[in-house]
Amino acid sequence: MNIEYLHYFLDVAKTKSITRAAKLNFISPQGMSRAMNELEKELGCQLLIRYSNKLALSPIGEELAPKAAEIIGGYDRMLEFAAAKSQVQQAGGHSIQLECQNVAMLAFLTQEAKDYIFESREIHFRESQNSQIRHDLLLSNAGDPSGACPIIGLVCFFNQDRSSNIGGIDDLEEKGYQYRPYLKTYDKVMVNAQSPLAAKETLSDEDIVSKPIASTNTYLYSILSKRFGRNAIELSSADFSLRKSMVECDSAVSFLPAIASLTMAEETGFVLRDMERSYEVEIGFVGMESDMESACFQGLMDILDGFYRAHTDSGLYALCD
Repeated sequence: MNIEYLHYFLDVAKTKSITRAAKLNFISPQGMSRAMNELEKELGCQLLIRYSNKLALSPIGEELAPKAAEIIGGYDRMLEFAAAKSQVQQAGGHSIQLECQNVAMLAFLTQEAKDYIFESREIHFRESQNSQIRHDLLLSNAGDPSGACPIIGLVCFFNQDRSSNIGGIDDLEEKGYQYRPYLKTYDKVMVNAQSPLAAKETLSDEDIVSKPIASTNTYLYSILSKRFGRNAIELSSADFSLRKSMVECDSAVSFLPAIASLTMAEETGFVLRDMERSYEVEIGFVGMESDMESACFQGLMDILDGFYRAHTDSGLYALCD
């Protein structure tokens, strides 16, 4: 079961609104509604009663909400226990837990940055989705979990206006966190290296839908479904290796931020091609100011700054200075 869907369900139960819960979790209302439908299908019962102008929990949904909270609580305690066991505090040191959104981790972090993270004794790494990062930050801020490291999140947003659509960031800033956008880029189409599509520098919408689409299960799914239709999307999953394997066997196309042309240049099973109408990707960090000023995090930022300032003439991104 996707633990993220349980977070979604609890936010829907709390707000009694698909739209408000979607905004908190950085996804579209359509994506939230789809997630609730999938959760109901997996559980085999109705969780929500949808009226024309309101939403309510079903009797079963009312009973399952506290059980979902227990599952999430147990999951959080397991992660806190593991973080505490793996944490190595040095005298005068400052350890952090770096939670990375899947796409941002893949395309944004250079190999040198990844090596620094995994070799560091002060940085504890975890791959997450935007909504899980938000949940963990709020939990850490709310109660100082015993033995847990302070958290910095590496987040990724698709075609979202900062002032009106990223409601979850506003929620975090009210708790004292800072959001620091790092760069803006755009998405490219990921196609099989031997496919006829690879011979084209720019792909039209017709080119793209000549193959099924493998999408992430983030806000991107809603963008793609509006543009190409839901029937064009064969798979929606956070598992990059699965999407990559579908591209490499030429059974689908997928998408990656343009900066992956720089950070994943050694990949040979696929190539990235421009689309006639691309969409924006924003990548940034969210955390407490003191944690983002720590020596271990600044060491990571020095690596990233050195790389991205050296490649600004590539035309693949713009730094958010």
